[in-house]
Formats: sequence, C-alpha cells, structure tokens
Amino acid sequence: MHRRTFLKTLAAGLNGLIGLAVVIPGIRFLLDPLRRASRDRGFIRVASLTSLSAGRPLRVTVLADRWDAYIHHPPGPIGNVWLLRADGDERDPKIRCLHVICPHLGCAIDYAADRSTFNCPCHASEFDPAGRRRFGPSPRDMDELECRITEPDDHGERWVEVKYQEFQTGVPEKRSTA
Repeated sequence: MHRRTFLKTLAAGLNGLIGLAVVIPGIRFLLDPLRRASRDRGFIRVASLTSLSAGRPLRVTVLADRWDAYIHHPPGPIGNVWLLRADGDERDPKIRCLHVICPHLGCAIDYAADRSTFNCPCHASEFDPAGRRRFGPSPRDMDELECRITEPDDHGERWVEVKYQEFQTGVPEKRSTA
C-alpha cells in the first residue's frame, strides 16, 4: 500500500467516526419526544386516605412532572379528579376515581352536595353520585380512572394513587353486542 492511499483511507475512517459521533446523538435527540410519549406515567399520589369521607366526593389536583417536547418542567398540575370513598371496611376501603372533565365537550364537572349529583355547568349534563349519566348531552358516564391505596408509609399514613390519563370528549362509549 502506498503512503498516499493509506492517508486517504485513514482520513476517510476518521471522518466517518466523527460523523457518527455527531449523527447518533442527533438522532437520539430528535426521537426523544417519541420515546418519552410512549413511556407510561404510572400511578401518581394525590391524597391521603384520611382526607376522604364516605359519601362525600373530594376534588383533588393531580401534580406530576411535565415534558414539553425537549423541555422538562417541575411538578405542576396536569389535571383534576374526583375521589369517592364508599362506606365499608376501614381496613380495606373502596375508592373510585372519576375524571373531572365532562365527556361531552370537556367542561369541568362540579359536585352539588345539596342534590348529591355531579353537574356540567356548560350544557346541563347531570351524573349520579357514582358518575353514571342521568340526563343531558353527555354521550357517556363520567370517565373512571384506575386508582389504588398504598400500604402505610413510615408515619402510618395510607395514600390514594391515581393512574392519570386524558379521555376523548364527545365520543359515546362502545357497547358490546354480545
């Protein structure tokens, strides 16, 4: 091999390594939002179990880390939920979590304690205390989120955790034909 051929091959190899050193991180940077969007957020702690009373819904704000494409924001509000505690065993309480957004057009649902109903102020949809649609233009019942109660922490406190997600508004629920 001649010296000139060797130097050309060496220069081409070094240029290729430098190119890879720039291209690979660039591709990872561009694909990062797609990778992050597919990642499951998991359960988010929203309230202590002692803050819930049976038969009295509690509206809580869900706080979590937020990502806007490549920018990480500190924990902040990502939504609200209604927590419902059923009467029953104190050792194994039953908790339900309902999304605060109306399935009709996305207005925030309020609770009317005097009538024990959930109401959408925008188009007069009404839901019973379990979140089932009573009347109004809402295409379905209130959306329910998965929730769980933690084991006692170091201070003996148990917490309610919610697997938060957004739902599509204006879409009727699918009913099985079986």
